[in-house]
Amino acid sequence: MHDDDLPGWTGADYQANPKDAAYDAALFACVGARNTDPDRVAQVDSQDYSLGDASIGSNASLYLSPADLVADTATIRSPKASRCYTTVVRGEFSDSLPDGTTVNSTSIVITPGTGGGPRNVVAHGSGRINITSGGQVVDLYLNVVFITGPLIETEVNFENIGAPVPLATRTAIVAKVAARAAAGQTIASSGAPDTNGTGKPAAFQRLISRPKFDAG
Repeated sequence: MHDDDLPGWTGADYQANPKDAAYDAALFACVGARNTDPDRVAQVDSQDYSLGDASIGSNASLYLSPADLVADTATIRSPKASRCYTTVVRGEFSDSLPDGTTVNSTSIVITPGTGGGPRNVVAHGSGRINITSGGQVVDLYLNVVFITGPLIETEVNFENIGAPVPLATRTAIVAKVAARAAAGQTIASSGAPDTNGTGKPAAFQRLISRPKFDAG
């Protein structure tokens, strides 16, 4: 994503979680799929853009072979995907929250297909995490869209407290990112630092690694 995609939103550098690789491995193991992380040539992360309680971010990865995209698409479309993402995300989120904060419930649903979006959207996910801290109960809503391009995989992630990020906002951002991915522009034109293929988070990980929930 670019700054001009979200006028009025505030950008901040994405902070990777050092446990990203372990979470990735757990996800692939749960689904029973091949881990394509060793075949990643490069990865870039957009800034995390925030407005009120809402946050939006994206990442793009370049792979060695079309076979890597085929394998990852099969992972996302697996009948086990929703259950495995729910399990991994719950563990990730529990690890990241302050002491005294509890995760009451986690539900992640991965749905194959475009969802009415651009043709290169291969799947989309939605989730809700219910949290209690300091006597307050909060619902955190998550959405992710999985997009492909020439040897490229891109994820766009949305987070908000109390309700999902509005559909109109999600639709507009996905259309822009999908067009860039289809043209092979997401790596070269992002302006974000190249992480050289290390530590690609599992879907939702950029959300989990920086929860906006304030335990205070």
